[in-house]
Amino acid sequence: MKRLRKPFQGLSWRLTLSYTLVTVATWLVIEILFIAGVSFLLIYSDLIPRTMVYAINTFIEPKVAEFLAQPEPDVDSLRHWIEQAFEDGIKFESPENPNLSFHLGDLDRNAYISILDHDINQLVGVPESGEMEIYPLDNEIRDMLEAARQGEKDPERITKISGGYLTTAVPVFDVEGEVLGVILMVITYPPPGSLSQTLTLIGVSILLFTFAAGTVGTIFGYFTARGLTGRLNRISSAANSWSQGDFSIFIPDKSSDELGQLSRQLNRMAEQLQHLLKTKQDLATLEERNRLARDLHDSVKQQVFATTMQIGAAKAAFDQDADESRMHMDQAEQLSRQAQAELGALIRELRPVSLSASGFIPALEEYALGWSQQTAVELELDVADIPDLDGEVEQALFRVTQEALANVSRHSQAKSVNIQLLRENSEILLSIRDNGIGFEVIQASDKGMGLPNMHERMLSVGGKLDIKSEPGKGTRILASYPLLEGD
Repeated sequence: MKRLRKPFQGLSWRLTLSYTLVTVATWLVIEILFIAGVSFLLIYSDLIPRTMVYAINTFIEPKVAEFLAQPEPDVDSLRHWIEQAFEDGIKFESPENPNLSFHLGDLDRNAYISILDHDINQLVGVPESGEMEIYPLDNEIRDMLEAARQGEKDPERITKISGGYLTTAVPVFDVEGEVLGVILMVITYPPPGSLSQTLTLIGVSILLFTFAAGTVGTIFGYFTARGLTGRLNRISSAANSWSQGDFSIFIPDKSSDELGQLSRQLNRMAEQLQHLLKTKQDLATLEERNRLARDLHDSVKQQVFATTMQIGAAKAAFDQDADESRMHMDQAEQLSRQAQAELGALIRELRPVSLSASGFIPALEEYALGWSQQTAVELELDVADIPDLDGEVEQALFRVTQEALANVSRHSQAKSVNIQLLRENSEILLSIRDNGIGFEVIQASDKGMGLPNMHERMLSVGGKLDIKSEPGKGTRILASYPLLEGD
């Protein structure tokens, strides 16, 4: 289930679904408001009364006029015709619309129609059970019938809505325009079925509109979200390259919206970081050159100068005192070996380190073994099981080890060194301890770059360095790096 649900948890599908929901909700609100407005106008405006007057004038009044225009109205035939109209419908043929028809029963099964003569006397009432139900007439209906008897055609004066009924009085004219009688019709108002029809219409239209709006919203949302997530993926890809130190990658987005502005700002940041790294590399190179020059000046140059002095003294005593000359040559040889060892240590520090080929632990073991063989200093290496570390952290720990062992060979006069690399609680600890002559930490920190360099290397990766030493008691260097959650 989780595997099936996972693709739909992405930003693309979330945006697509949000577009779909917003589209569907918007269309539903518009549709409901529209249908409600139309229903309100149909039911509570004068549209239905006007329509009723028009229908009576169009379908009923011409036929009733034929019966009332006779010298003696045929009441039975008129009644039969009206009853037939309730059951089968009335067809009115005209040149404009020969198929137009009107069915009283479809309008209202409870409708009542009464045909009155010119003196407002009832001739026919259908259905018969309601013949006398409109009597006695109230004053408002009497005024309406009187207006119809006078030939009034204005729907506002010949219709009345009261007590849940719509009453309509329509005059019947002969061919000369004289009033022959009045058609009185009473129907339920609002018409029966109008509410259920409206609800049915709303239900059907909701289903249709939901499907249509959902389809359109999903398609539109998918392509819109696809474009947006594609741009975000390009930003993410560039950020991933930057996290690996490659700031030559830029985000290809030239749009003028917020994402385009963000992309351009990130591109400028990457460009500035690229310049900053180049400047930092140049400064590091210059600093390394200065350190190398100081180391060569303080050690190798002095040892070569001392060697030259010993050779000169040996030459001066060569003819007079062979033993003294041999002593100076031995000292010159010792100084030469010291210079050779010092140059070897400098070369090892300058040699590029590739930890990715063999791994951090094998590279550390190889370097420690080589250093011990070249310096003739006994070295014990104890490495525990530690988790995989970031490449920059491994590089920092390796460089701290190099710097510490270089200081041992140059200054400590130690006979043995112990290196421990282990995990303790939530930290990685690197301990380098020697049994040399020791030194004053504060004074030594002010004289050279070795100790400050080790501090800076650990600080650059979020770790720290602690140095403990006293004259005659050896030195211990402890580098620590805090592990992140999940490491």
